[in-house]
Amino acid sequence: METLIEFQGATIGYSREAPLIPRLTMLLKKGDHTMIVGHCGVGKSALVKTIMGILSLWEGSYRAFERGMESPSEPLLSYVRKKIGLLPDRGILLQNMSVFQNIALPMRFGHFHSAEKVRERLEPYIEEFSLAPLLDLYPCDLNIDQIKKIGFVRAILNDPDLLLLDDPYEGLDDEGFEKMNRSLKNIAEKGATTILALSRKGVVRPPYFRNVLRLTQDGLTEIL
Repeated sequence: METLIEFQGATIGYSREAPLIPRLTMLLKKGDHTMIVGHCGVGKSALVKTIMGILSLWEGSYRAFERGMESPSEPLLSYVRKKIGLLPDRGILLQNMSVFQNIALPMRFGHFHSAEKVRERLEPYIEEFSLAPLLDLYPCDLNIDQIKKIGFVRAILNDPDLLLLDDPYEGLDDEGFEKMNRSLKNIAEKGATTILALSRKGVVRPPYFRNVLRLTQDGLTEIL
């Protein structure tokens, strides 16, 4: 089974002297949908940034899609990032772009698809996520639930190998929470995309997550 993400003895954080995660060992294979739970400040977002190649390790090793990421070249970073659909904490939309332009950004400038191709790929999600009245709006017109929803659609639009979710449930109302879980269940059932979600909330374990792990400074431990 293909290995997507692998850390061995990894030191992760913003400084060598005070790392957030002093030693991390982790193996994520294709189809091993995983949720990592940890309180605020434990290093979840730093781990996301490390997976994306934004932060470098201080010690240890990191491989993404079976390629070493200790000193990645720009082409390697581009290759890895194109295989990941990312939902950052709070969604993060560009304020000077419409909702449609924000959704289209990775496909237009990462995968060089036309606007028409993006609209074609987006069509199945418009009704599911009630996007029709939002596409011409700008982020300043949206609430956090809508921003998170739009960021999620942007992350899944290109059927990534890895769907990386940073606090996907934060800011969602009950309806948004249920819709997020239905969407993740559908993605897991399709089998093309592996889900890695990091959450500060200890949510009830959805059945499609094979692993639920707790992140502390000592690393990862399995939650039974």
